[in-house]
Order: sequence, then C-alpha cells, then structure tokens
Amino acid sequence: MAEGLYIVTGATGSIGKEIARALVDKGHNVVLACRNTVRANELRNELLGAHGGGEVIVAGVSLDSPDSIHDFANRILALSRPIAAIAHNAGVICRHRSITAQGHEQSLAVNYLAPVLLTHLLLPAMAEGGCIAFTTSITRKLHSLREEILNEPESRFSQLGTYGRTKLALTHYAAWLADELMEKGVRVNCADPGVVDSNMITMQRWYDPLANIIARPFMSRPATGASSMLSALDSPLTGMIFKHTHKPLAMAADLRRSDTQRRAAFVAATHRLLSIK
Repeated sequence: MAEGLYIVTGATGSIGKEIARALVDKGHNVVLACRNTVRANELRNELLGAHGGGEVIVAGVSLDSPDSIHDFANRILALSRPIAAIAHNAGVICRHRSITAQGHEQSLAVNYLAPVLLTHLLLPAMAEGGCIAFTTSITRKLHSLREEILNEPESRFSQLGTYGRTKLALTHYAAWLADELMEKGVRVNCADPGVVDSNMITMQRWYDPLANIIARPFMSRPATGASSMLSALDSPLTGMIFKHTHKPLAMAADLRRSDTQRRAAFVAATHRLLSIK
C-alpha cells in the first residue's frame, strides 16, 4: 500500500481495535478517529507499548455532526501528509429513532452520510495507490435502493431495517466511487465482517440474554471480522466486497441490477443533501 496515514474510524470498538493493532504491527502510521478520545488515548498507549512500528495519532470526531467531521478533516489536512487509507469502520444500530441537529436520522447520519462526507473532504490528500474501504453488512441484501432512504418517515424506522438500508446505500456509494476514482489510482472496496461477537449486536431487547447464550458462541471473533477490512485495504483490486470466509466478490455482482439504474441519482441526491459539489 501507499505510504502515509491510515485513518480508522470507530477505532475503539471491538473490530476497530483489531484493525488498528494489525496496521500498527505492520509499521503503518495510524489515526484513531473516535468520539471518545479518552478511550482512544488508552488504546494509543496500549498499541505503542505492545506493538512495533508506526506512529499512532488520536483525533476526535463525532460522526453524527457535519461540523465535527469538517473540523476533523481540516486537522488531518493541516498535517500536510498523504493519506494511504481510510478504513470506514464506525457504525451504529439504533434501538430507537433519533434525529441529529441537522434533522437526519441517527443511523443514516453515522452509517452513510458521515463516511460520504468524510471521504469527500479527505480526497485531496489521498495518495495514489491508496485505498478507501467501507464496512457493509449482509443486512443490505434485504433491501432495494430508494431515494426515500435519505429522508424516511418515522413509520418506516426499524432497528435492523433502517440499519440494513443505510449499509445498502453505503455499498452503492462505494461502487459509484470505485468507478470515479479508478483513473486516479485510488482503490475503493467494501468489507463485510459477518456477524461478530461485539457490543454492537446487542439489540437492547428482552431476548438479548438468550441470544448471548445460544448465538454468541457461534459468532466470529473481532479479529476475524477485522480481517475483511484488512483484506479490503491490502488488495490491489478495486470495486470489491471482501469477507473473512470467502473470496472477494465484485460489487457489481453483489448488488441488484435494478438498483444500478438508481445509483447515480441516489449519489446525486446524497451530494445535494451534504452540499457536495
């Protein structure tokens, strides 16, 4: 991979920690992009104490706030260092519907709008040969792309349904971006970590204790889930979805053909919503 900074969002989460550890072990310079900078600094100290090689930088960012994303991007760009990779690992599964200060549903804001905006802001510093990787989910397969995803009514919200639609939107954006950046020598891939034993899968429902007993023992460990992102970053391929148990699959083969006709319009609507020109 190209030399430069390796930015990992949600780096203090279960999978994010494993991604950061692996990158530092390889001697890369890693930026821990996290809301909780106290936990991020604890992780930084752990990585520097136990792992060899690269520099570890903590940079706070709240992905549900465009102002915070702009501030984060400005701080990174002010370093005047090339960006080798962006690992969009952060994500949320919201139990209840909530609205950000900008009027966006929380899952949409964090899982989709934030990665799109942050990618756009950091593109000027992307190194040739670098990679942008987005974390997707198998739940994307349950939905079709609709522009209404950007402004769904309250009645449409559901914990897993809304999450799956945001991940479908993100996968389509990745497919669009892969084509856009191919001539610039920047790779764009997706990582599908599968069902991982982490706090994120706690549904805050009555059946959580039962699911912990029955399902968690069969889930992948965080390090296994992280391997999909690491493969997405390392591969010379672009426009692919990487899983920890299968060979990479081209996004074009994974996404529904009927949705490809809507992709450009959906991306254009996203850019209007985020004031991206």
